[in-house]
Amino acid sequence: MRCLLASEPELRAQMPPAAQWLTPSEAARLQALGSPARRDTFLAGRWLARQALQRWCGSALMPRLDVAASGACIVADGSGTHVSISHSRGQVACVTAGAPVGVDVEDLGRPRDHLSIARTVHSPAQCAQLAALPEEARAQAFLQWWTLKEAWLKARGQGLDFARMRALAFEPADDGDVAVTRIGSLVLAVAAVQGLPVRIDGPAPDAVWQRHRTVG
Repeated sequence: MRCLLASEPELRAQMPPAAQWLTPSEAARLQALGSPARRDTFLAGRWLARQALQRWCGSALMPRLDVAASGACIVADGSGTHVSISHSRGQVACVTAGAPVGVDVEDLGRPRDHLSIARTVHSPAQCAQLAALPEEARAQAFLQWWTLKEAWLKARGQGLDFARMRALAFEPADDGDVAVTRIGSLVLAVAAVQGLPVRIDGPAPDAVWQRHRTVG
Protein backbone atom coordinates (compact mmCIF):
# COMPACT_ATOMS: atom_id res chain seq x y z
CA MET A 1 0.00 0.00 0.00
CA ARG A 2 1.29 3.44 -0.93
CA CYS A 3 -0.10 6.72 0.38
CA LEU A 4 0.81 10.17 -0.96
CA LEU A 5 -0.02 13.62 0.39
CA ALA A 6 0.43 16.94 -1.44
CA SER A 7 -0.95 20.46 -1.54
CA GLU A 8 -3.16 21.62 -4.38
CA PRO A 9 -0.80 24.51 -5.33
CA GLU A 10 2.11 22.08 -5.50
CA LEU A 11 0.15 19.73 -7.75
CA ARG A 12 -1.11 22.52 -10.02
CA ALA A 13 2.46 23.79 -10.51
CA GLN A 14 3.56 20.48 -12.06
CA MET A 15 0.33 19.59 -13.86
CA PRO A 16 0.19 19.60 -17.70
CA PRO A 17 -2.95 20.99 -19.38
CA ALA A 18 -5.87 18.79 -18.35
CA ALA A 19 -6.86 18.04 -21.95
CA GLN A 20 -3.61 16.11 -22.35
CA TRP A 21 -4.35 13.51 -19.68
CA LEU A 22 -8.01 13.47 -18.57
CA THR A 23 -10.11 10.56 -19.80
CA PRO A 24 -13.59 11.29 -21.26
CA SER A 25 -15.37 10.33 -18.03
CA GLU A 26 -13.09 12.60 -16.02
CA ALA A 27 -13.56 15.46 -18.48
CA ALA A 28 -17.33 15.07 -18.20
CA ARG A 29 -17.15 15.10 -14.42
CA LEU A 30 -14.92 18.18 -14.48
CA GLN A 31 -17.41 20.09 -16.63
CA ALA A 32 -20.25 19.15 -14.28
CA LEU A 33 -18.55 20.74 -11.27
CA GLY A 34 -20.04 24.09 -10.43
CA SER A 35 -17.12 26.28 -9.38
CA PRO A 36 -13.48 26.87 -10.35
CA ALA A 37 -12.39 25.85 -6.83
CA ARG A 38 -14.12 22.49 -7.08
CA ARG A 39 -12.66 21.92 -10.53
CA ASP A 40 -9.17 22.74 -9.26
CA THR A 41 -9.60 20.31 -6.37
CA PHE A 42 -10.84 17.56 -8.71
CA LEU A 43 -7.87 17.99 -11.04
CA ALA A 44 -5.38 18.00 -8.17
CA GLY A 45 -6.76 14.72 -6.85
CA ARG A 46 -6.73 13.04 -10.25
CA TRP A 47 -3.17 14.18 -10.93
CA LEU A 48 -1.93 12.92 -7.55
CA ALA A 49 -3.68 9.58 -8.18
CA ARG A 50 -1.70 9.19 -11.38
CA GLN A 51 1.55 9.92 -9.57
CA ALA A 52 0.71 7.39 -6.86
CA LEU A 53 -0.13 4.72 -9.43
CA GLN A 54 3.06 5.33 -11.39
CA ARG A 55 5.09 4.83 -8.22
CA TRP A 56 3.06 1.80 -7.20
CA CYS A 57 3.44 0.13 -10.59
CA GLY A 58 7.01 1.32 -11.19
CA SER A 59 6.01 2.66 -14.59
CA ALA A 60 6.36 6.01 -16.34
CA LEU A 61 3.23 5.32 -18.40
CA MET A 62 0.28 7.58 -17.63
CA PRO A 63 -2.44 5.49 -15.92
CA ARG A 64 -5.96 5.62 -17.31
CA LEU A 65 -8.55 6.54 -14.70
CA ASP A 66 -12.33 6.70 -14.88
CA VAL A 67 -15.10 8.08 -12.68
CA ALA A 68 -17.52 5.71 -10.96
CA ALA A 69 -21.20 6.57 -10.67
CA SER A 70 -20.47 7.47 -7.03
CA GLY A 71 -17.72 9.86 -8.16
CA ALA A 72 -14.95 7.57 -6.91
CA CYS A 73 -11.74 7.04 -8.85
CA ILE A 74 -11.38 3.80 -10.84
CA VAL A 75 -8.23 2.38 -12.42
CA ALA A 76 -9.36 1.45 -15.93
CA ASP A 77 -6.53 -0.79 -17.12
CA GLY A 78 -7.86 -4.05 -15.67
CA SER A 79 -4.71 -4.58 -13.58
CA GLY A 80 -6.59 -5.08 -10.32
CA THR A 81 -5.00 -1.98 -8.80
CA HIS A 82 -7.22 0.22 -6.64
CA VAL A 83 -6.99 3.88 -5.71
CA SER A 84 -8.79 6.29 -3.39
CA ILE A 85 -8.59 10.09 -3.07
CA SER A 86 -9.44 12.55 -0.28
CA HIS A 87 -9.28 16.34 0.06
CA SER A 88 -9.16 18.74 2.99
CA ARG A 89 -8.48 22.49 2.96
CA GLY A 90 -6.12 22.49 0.00
CA GLN A 91 -4.44 19.17 0.85
CA VAL A 92 -4.90 16.02 -1.21
CA ALA A 93 -4.29 12.43 -0.07
CA CYS A 94 -4.24 9.35 -2.27
CA VAL A 95 -3.75 5.65 -1.51
CA THR A 96 -3.10 2.78 -3.93
CA ALA A 97 -3.05 -0.97 -3.34
CA GLY A 98 -3.73 -4.30 -4.98
CA ALA A 99 -7.11 -4.61 -3.24
CA PRO A 100 -10.00 -2.21 -2.55
CA VAL A 101 -8.80 0.64 -0.35
CA GLY A 102 -10.03 3.91 1.10
CA VAL A 103 -8.39 7.07 2.41
CA ASP A 104 -9.59 10.12 4.29
CA VAL A 105 -7.74 13.23 5.41
CA GLU A 106 -9.00 16.01 7.68
CA ASP A 107 -7.40 19.18 9.04
CA LEU A 108 -7.36 19.78 12.79
CA GLY A 109 -7.26 23.51 12.14
CA ARG A 110 -10.76 23.58 10.69
CA PRO A 111 -13.15 25.06 13.29
CA ARG A 112 -15.91 22.63 14.24
CA ASP A 113 -18.37 21.99 17.04
CA HIS A 114 -17.06 18.47 17.55
CA LEU A 115 -19.56 17.40 20.18
CA SER A 116 -22.52 18.54 18.09
CA ILE A 117 -21.29 16.80 14.91
CA ALA A 118 -20.33 13.68 16.89
CA ARG A 119 -23.99 12.95 17.61
CA THR A 120 -24.51 12.52 13.86
CA VAL A 121 -21.53 10.28 13.07
CA HIS A 122 -20.41 8.65 16.33
CA SER A 123 -22.10 6.26 18.72
CA PRO A 124 -23.41 7.38 22.14
CA ALA A 125 -20.43 5.65 23.79
CA GLN A 126 -17.99 7.47 21.51
CA CYS A 127 -19.75 10.77 22.13
CA ALA A 128 -19.44 10.21 25.87
CA GLN A 129 -15.71 9.55 25.49
CA LEU A 130 -15.30 12.75 23.50
CA ALA A 131 -17.24 14.80 26.06
CA ALA A 132 -14.93 13.54 28.81
CA LEU A 133 -11.78 14.69 27.00
CA PRO A 134 -10.13 18.09 27.43
CA GLU A 135 -11.07 20.39 24.57
CA GLU A 136 -7.56 20.37 23.08
CA ALA A 137 -7.62 16.54 22.81
CA ARG A 138 -11.21 16.31 21.58
CA ALA A 139 -10.58 17.42 17.99
CA GLN A 140 -7.96 14.77 17.34
CA ALA A 141 -10.04 11.97 18.85
CA PHE A 142 -13.11 13.09 16.88
CA LEU A 143 -11.17 13.19 13.61
CA GLN A 144 -9.42 9.88 14.23
CA TRP A 145 -12.79 8.14 14.42
CA TRP A 146 -14.24 10.21 11.57
CA THR A 147 -11.38 9.49 9.16
CA LEU A 148 -11.27 5.80 10.05
CA LYS A 149 -15.00 5.50 9.37
CA GLU A 150 -14.93 7.43 6.11
CA ALA A 151 -11.89 5.48 4.84
CA TRP A 152 -13.71 2.24 5.76
CA LEU A 153 -16.77 3.30 3.75
CA LYS A 154 -14.66 4.39 0.76
CA ALA A 155 -12.85 1.05 0.66
CA ARG A 156 -16.27 -0.54 0.15
CA GLY A 157 -17.36 1.91 -2.52
CA GLN A 158 -19.89 3.59 -0.23
CA GLY A 159 -20.58 7.27 0.34
CA LEU A 160 -21.29 8.94 3.65
CA ASP A 161 -23.77 6.81 5.58
CA PHE A 162 -24.32 8.37 8.99
CA ALA A 163 -26.24 5.41 10.40
CA ARG A 164 -23.45 3.04 9.38
CA MET A 165 -20.82 5.41 10.74
CA ARG A 166 -22.53 5.53 14.14
CA ALA A 167 -22.43 1.73 14.27
CA LEU A 168 -18.71 1.46 13.55
CA ALA A 169 -16.16 1.12 16.33
CA PHE A 170 -12.51 0.15 16.46
CA GLU A 171 -10.14 -1.76 18.69
CA PRO A 172 -6.33 -1.76 18.51
CA ALA A 173 -5.01 -4.67 16.44
CA ASP A 174 -1.73 -5.19 14.61
CA ASP A 175 -3.58 -7.18 11.94
CA GLY A 176 -6.41 -4.67 11.61
CA ASP A 177 -8.13 -3.35 8.51
CA VAL A 178 -7.78 0.39 9.25
CA ALA A 179 -4.98 2.68 10.43
CA VAL A 180 -4.65 6.36 11.31
CA THR A 181 -1.75 8.76 11.73
CA ARG A 182 -1.16 12.46 12.28
CA ILE A 183 1.08 14.53 10.01
CA GLY A 184 1.34 18.12 11.20
CA SER A 185 -2.20 19.42 11.51
CA LEU A 186 -3.62 16.62 9.35
CA VAL A 187 -5.26 13.40 10.50
CA LEU A 188 -4.92 10.71 7.82
CA ALA A 189 -6.61 7.30 7.77
CA VAL A 190 -6.45 4.35 5.39
CA ALA A 191 -8.57 1.22 5.13
CA ALA A 192 -8.48 -2.01 3.14
CA VAL A 193 -11.26 -4.53 2.65
CA GLN A 194 -8.90 -7.52 2.87
CA GLY A 195 -6.87 -6.17 5.79
CA LEU A 196 -3.92 -3.81 5.77
CA PRO A 197 -0.51 -4.96 4.56
CA VAL A 198 2.40 -5.16 6.95
CA ARG A 199 3.98 -2.14 5.28
CA ILE A 200 2.27 1.19 4.59
CA ASP A 201 4.44 3.47 2.47
CA GLY A 202 3.23 6.80 3.79
CA PRO A 203 3.88 10.43 2.97
CA ALA A 204 6.07 10.90 6.05
CA PRO A 205 8.84 8.35 6.81
CA ASP A 206 8.48 8.86 10.56
CA ALA A 207 4.68 8.62 10.63
CA VAL A 208 3.37 6.29 13.33
CA TRP A 209 0.33 4.37 12.13
CA GLN A 210 -2.15 3.30 14.81
CA ARG A 211 -3.71 0.12 13.48
CA HIS A 212 -7.21 -1.00 14.43
CA ARG A 213 -9.70 -3.72 13.73
CA THR A 214 -13.20 -2.56 12.78
CA VAL A 215 -16.04 -3.82 14.97
CA GLY A 216 -19.73 -3.08 14.76
